[in-house]
Amino acid sequence: MGGPVEGRFSVAFDPLDGSNIVDTNFTVGTIFGVWLGDKLTRITGRNQVVAANLRATSDNPDYAKLIDYYVNEKYTLRYTRGMVPDIIVKEKRIFTNVASTLTKAKLRLLFEVAPLGSLIEKAGGYNSDSHHFVLDKVINNVDERTRVVYESNNEIIEFEETLNGKSTQGWWSC
Repeated sequence: MGGPVEGRFSVAFDPLDGSNIVDTNFTVGTIFGVWLGDKLTRITGRNQVVAANLRATSDNPDYAKLIDYYVNEKYTLRYTRGMVPDIIVKEKRIFTNVASTLTKAKLRLLFEVAPLGSLIEKAGGYNSDSHHFVLDKVINNVDERTRVVYESNNEIIEFEETLNGKSTQGWWSC
């Protein structure tokens, strides 16, 4: 953002999250994260100084099992395909985006997952890629993508147990 190297900030942002739903007049938003320094790689989402603001795949049986759990628990599974409206505006109970061998992760760690993960954590929520807090993942390139779930502690445990057979519950104590 210019200026001397000391105090320089780097900003990553998704200027129009939900751009694929503009034509239907749904809410869209902007997601951004700010990091101290002049680089946006070899960093983690936890290093941010500020952040603002389902499809079930047929080739991932564990994810289908998780969706069945949500249906049986009477969760609302509708979404707009925009993270800002689904998480912030519509106040959905859970947000998840899971990858599989045939369907790669869609959400970008630097521009979408880490900034929203920071906001959700500050509001008392949790996040996971099924193995780690998404804010602790090292960002190795600007287009790196990851699976994610944002929710309460109990739902994160369900997410991890369903996809991995176990939960890493011990790391929730931090």
